Amino acid sequence: MRLLPPASLLDVLRGRAPLVGSRTDPARPRGYVSPVEPRVLLGIAYGDLAEAEAEYLNHPHGVAEDAGVVVRALLARMQAPRDGAVRPGRPHIVAARVDNITIEGAVERIFAPEPMGRARMVHFVHPHALNLAAFDADYAALLADADIILPDGVGLRIAAKMLGVALEHNVNGTDLLPLLCARATASARPLILIGGAEGVASACADALVRSHPGLRVPFTSHGFLDAAGIARVEEAVRAHAPCVVLVGMGSPLQERWAWEHLASIPRITVLTVGGLFDFFSGRIPRSPLVWRELGLEWLWRLRQEPTRLGRRYLLGNPLFLTLAAKQRLFGPNAADRTANDGPSPDDPTP
Repeated sequence: MRLLPPASLLDVLRGRAPLVGSRTDPARPRGYVSPVEPRVLLGIAYGDLAEAEAEYLNHPHGVAEDAGVVVRALLARMQAPRDGAVRPGRPHIVAARVDNITIEGAVERIFAPEPMGRARMVHFVHPHALNLAAFDADYAALLADADIILPDGVGLRIAAKMLGVALEHNVNGTDLLPLLCARATASARPLILIGGAEGVASACADALVRSHPGLRVPFTSHGFLDAAGIARVEEAVRAHAPCVVLVGMGSPLQERWAWEHLASIPRITVLTVGGLFDFFSGRIPRSPLVWRELGLEWLWRLRQEPTRLGRRYLLGNPLFLTLAAKQRLFGPNAADRTANDGPSPDDPTP
């Protein structure tokens, strides 16, 4: 979605335009900022934004609420693509080419006819995954062979901005899954969930079925599988094809596991989804929208799981931006070359 041009700050100061107003409806008073501007600029412009904007503007709101909108909008403008940024279909960011598509476009591609004789492989990449790929040629090769690579998180958007690229959407699994469930229900395509601790995938499935009547989730499994468990999973996937299989084991294990055990099964689409089941099972709450509009969902997650995520975010995020800066200076392979000369992001020593 593209916003209408903002009112000038001078018109706001002269009282000719509201500070917070519409930038989706030309019939309404134009504002310097819009209540939905952060969502558009940060690539989380899902749903009916004109309706969301109208809902805010039509209901009473005070100075504090408007101030919050302004702060979020101005911070989002700092993270937004520069004027003149290009929109390539598959830009190279640090260690992989990503598909520069909207979240709706991702759903269309996931439910398109599967490739002949094999699975369709879909991976989300975030800074941690691309850091790993920059140090691990085998993992990078798996990402290169995937059918779809989805840019997940504000870190990808910041890196893209550094490279002069505008990404359409932040296509993260948490926002994508409800759309997948709606499409799977409408097309009678079952979902299979594999991953997480004992009971997490089944709890996630129960929650999805409650929120999407008619959705079928005929098989779930935890992610700690021995040979017999793997055989059961493979048998179930083959029995329920065509289906969509979600694998949540964390990177890079989930991608390697999916390629080894599922990639050769025809008529299925496989998505590797990290800790997605934890959110939808209710085990871990997702950040409020205001945190996402500030581009700080990662900080919310760090507060929840500091031991597990501290190293990934506090060391990994600066490393990722460093690799992006080197790519900007020296070309698309520079991040890989430089990373291979230094310590791995999973090395026990900083």
